[in-house]
Amino acid sequence: MDEFVDYAGTELDIKAYPTHALAFEALTKGKADIMLATGFNPDLNSTSTPLIKGPVYEQNPAAMLHHIRKFELRTPFELCDQNVFIPEHSGLKKTFNSLSEQLGCTPTIISGENSSHLEPLLQYNNNKTMRFHLVESGTFKPVRPFLHKLRITDHFGDDLEYRWYMREDVHGLGQAVEDYWHLVTTNGTLEDLQEKYFGFIPEETDFYDLYSLRKDIREKLPIYHNYIIKSAGKYNIDPLLLTAVMYQESRFDPFARSKTGVRGLMQLTNDTAQLLGLTSRLDPRQAINGGARYLRFLWDKLESRDVDGWDRWLFTLAAYNQGLGHVYDAIDIAKYTSKHPGTWRSLKQVFPLLTRPKYHSKTKHGYTRGYEAVDYVDSIRYYYYIMNGLAILPGLEANYLAPLAGRTTGTTPD
Repeated sequence: MDEFVDYAGTELDIKAYPTHALAFEALTKGKADIMLATGFNPDLNSTSTPLIKGPVYEQNPAAMLHHIRKFELRTPFELCDQNVFIPEHSGLKKTFNSLSEQLGCTPTIISGENSSHLEPLLQYNNNKTMRFHLVESGTFKPVRPFLHKLRITDHFGDDLEYRWYMREDVHGLGQAVEDYWHLVTTNGTLEDLQEKYFGFIPEETDFYDLYSLRKDIREKLPIYHNYIIKSAGKYNIDPLLLTAVMYQESRFDPFARSKTGVRGLMQLTNDTAQLLGLTSRLDPRQAINGGARYLRFLWDKLESRDVDGWDRWLFTLAAYNQGLGHVYDAIDIAKYTSKHPGTWRSLKQVFPLLTRPKYHSKTKHGYTRGYEAVDYVDSIRYYYYIMNGLAILPGLEANYLAPLAGRTTGTTPD
């Protein structure tokens, strides 16, 4: 929305409403000009106010969740004898009413007070009395890793559409929105935003991996707290990002060793350790400080390559994994293949090409494990995302992560 405001050269005043219905009412009564509707598809013929539908930019089906302490849905007819929680979401209610008609029964619906489903889902995650919960799968995906006791048991109905609705009587608004959406869907802006916010979230959640992460945060992370805060502050790095790198590299094991000979919490090579002046890669204080210093060194080196913000940190992580030279090569290949050389979305596409002779034969540094770099960076992004969530959600992990959160600077991820 901020990008549209900049494009249209106007100002933005955002107001949140607890339900789609109330937001739509505000739109029809002239209290709002544009409504952002996630999965809400009202009948425009039901109102006398002239409204315009924006283009569909995402579609997701309704998903039925079940608690792992209860049986999953073995047949849809089981819903006839169940209570089903549904947020105050007209699209979900329409989907469920349609399903009820097909089943020839009327399941008991327990409705929430608003269209947000995070708070009731957190309660549901810790309360096994409710067996089923209907959600919109697009908004469930980002919070799924934090709800380890909930599983998708089935999908129902047609896809719920994400779009904007706007008043037709606001001069020039409809045309501006149409022109804007044409621009962002053809120049890669929309894909860049989707990659930035969701590109690292896996399709399937590995709950065993997340269980191990939470356990390690509680049992191992406190040992290194002071080292992380001191090193992150010294080299101007988000402490949680440094923590996510450390977890990806060693699972907080100071004696970790890979088959290639890298050692310690930050998995530094012997050459890199010597360059950084470390006397022992196995010493946690030296390893964390050395890893942070090396990350900052790589970040600084990328200044000449016109890579900014969040993308620059992802390039830095790729360089930490595969070497700065190979990142330079990937940037050159992006230019060669007519892709934007300054975005991670482009590098994510071209890095794997460096495994092919057709491409790495044209580069200065040759072959590298490009697929590994992509997996490495997205894995750190995922752990960083999880740690930020656990830092603010109820749970023991917040005790250990909250002191590391909120210490970002102008050069760390936003």
